[in-house]
Amino acid sequence: MTPRFLLWHYLFNFIRYISGNKKPRDRHRHKVGRGFLRGLHSNSSFYGWYMQAYFSDQLRLAISHERLDAFRQRGTSSEDAELFAHYAWNMALSESLYTPLQCLEVSLRNGIHDAATAYFKTDTWFDLPGILYPPESNKVQEAKETLFKGKKLLNAARVIPELTFGFWTSLFDVRYEKIFWPWLLKPVVPNIPRHLRIRKNLSKRLNRIRILRNRIFHHEPIWHWRDLQSQHTDALEAISWVNPAMRIFVEQFDRFEEIYKNGIGEYRNIINVLQQENISRI
Repeated sequence: MTPRFLLWHYLFNFIRYISGNKKPRDRHRHKVGRGFLRGLHSNSSFYGWYMQAYFSDQLRLAISHERLDAFRQRGTSSEDAELFAHYAWNMALSESLYTPLQCLEVSLRNGIHDAATAYFKTDTWFDLPGILYPPESNKVQEAKETLFKGKKLLNAARVIPELTFGFWTSLFDVRYEKIFWPWLLKPVVPNIPRHLRIRKNLSKRLNRIRILRNRIFHHEPIWHWRDLQSQHTDALEAISWVNPAMRIFVEQFDRFEEIYKNGIGEYRNIINVLQQENISRI
């Protein structure tokens, strides 16, 4: 508990004590206490102040001071309401970006798997000797161990979804230049402009998207990124390179532009209402 919370917590419990909620030492104190508490509730200013402080402290504990400090370090005011509003806006932005990021990951991994299966003539191409380097081979082994512990089949249909986005983006590294590329470029990204159809270009684009994805999935601040809109555009474009139908599908559910352009104002209003009207629910 924070020092401020403890101070108001003890003060509020003292008020409850002298109000008669606990046995007082004498009647006079009991009467004075009841009158004091009636005045407190009729005024409600101190009571509301206390409960707002309590709400803020409890919310800080839930989010963690360290996580909120990450928002403060990026220019957010240290006022509780402003920190919570930025946290909420960041949460909404992250949620909206989940849709294109998820669909890119799914379509890319399936595109690579289908192309590799056709090229190597087996759907367990990841088990062929000399295909994967140790870091990626170890990730395949970890995926199999997870499936084994879950008593699931160790076939390609199970292994492929267990592999992370980082695994798939790593296949575009220069290490795999003569293993997958350039032979699989056209089947994996059939709709990319010809002048961009180079492994290096794809590696740069996908790793940039991977960094954004990891920040979102680890609940890190992204609201302050100046290129957040272009990152969103890049993700949509990458989806269209892999599968245009998926791009059309994603756009029906994509709310990023709306949430980004509306800004933080809506979330400031929500936090103010929470602090003023819903504190009695705690």
